[in-house]
Amino acid sequence: MNIQTIKSLKINHFIAFMLTCMMNVACHAASHHVNQNISPHFAYITNQGDDTISVIDTTLNQVISTIKVGKAPVGVAVSAKLQRAYISNVESQEISMINTQNNTVVETLKIEGSPVGLALSPDSQTLYVADWFDNRILAISTQPNHLTRVVAVGDAPAGLVVSPNKQWLYVANRDSNDIAVIDTATLSIKKRIKVGTHPYGIALSASGKLLVSVNVKDDTVSIINTKTKHQHTVKVGYHPYCAAISLDEKTLYVSNTQDDSVTVINIATQKTIATIAVGSTPEGISLDHSKHRAYVANWGSNNVSVIDTNTNKILTTIKTGEKSRAFGRFILSR
Repeated sequence: MNIQTIKSLKINHFIAFMLTCMMNVACHAASHHVNQNISPHFAYITNQGDDTISVIDTTLNQVISTIKVGKAPVGVAVSAKLQRAYISNVESQEISMINTQNNTVVETLKIEGSPVGLALSPDSQTLYVADWFDNRILAISTQPNHLTRVVAVGDAPAGLVVSPNKQWLYVANRDSNDIAVIDTATLSIKKRIKVGTHPYGIALSASGKLLVSVNVKDDTVSIINTKTKHQHTVKVGYHPYCAAISLDEKTLYVSNTQDDSVTVINIATQKTIATIAVGSTPEGISLDHSKHRAYVANWGSNNVSVIDTNTNKILTTIKTGEKSRAFGRFILSR
């Protein structure tokens, strides 16, 4: 074999080796990209001060889009099934509907009232809207006709949650100091549960067995057994606002607006297990269960604090818009 042939063989082998390496790297990169995007999660943060929504990719922990909506957005509800985020704009009296595939407003629904809290039924067929000043709840079909039913509740309704079997709607009435339990089929009040002073935020466990009322004025939360209606009152931080419950129903997270913290509670013992310093005036809080993180919208510092729920330590802080509230369940998984 002559020298030229040997050189050609070596070059060919080298080229083949490099192509194999490049293909392996490409396949690994593609596999990594797919794995990272099997179930991407996003946080939709309402910014009441500049009429925008900050969309946070919770894998990257950064804002990937800023969306202009109506005036003074407050409440948020998200649906993976419909690929929608619903936003209540209290001052322009409307609901903005965002396509979560491209993060654009695709429809605006006028509300004759003051929409604040939002919640979706588990099947995403009905959007419930708390009309703060008119003391009523609107049950709006998410179908194109947006057929609307109305029920009067207590004074200044705020937080809303729907039971997993979609039978019950729970409404926190701030100025009535109670939770209205509404039959969603008849849209009639079946019971009122007295809680602490000025209930605002509300949370329901994944099974529907535990209901939490955040009582702003007396610095407590009421942890309620939805079957027996028995409740425990637990002291938290100063001026609490919203709450979220872990998927295993063992841990409760409560934002405290006036001492810039989140209280972490062991639900079984009703004891505080951690107090975490966050941004200024924390309001909305939601959990990304798969990533073991809590996201807290900070009104006063215009950002979101990200908490590692395994360690109860701050992971990072994400800059958002002006006066971030994110009132409601704002984590979307696709």
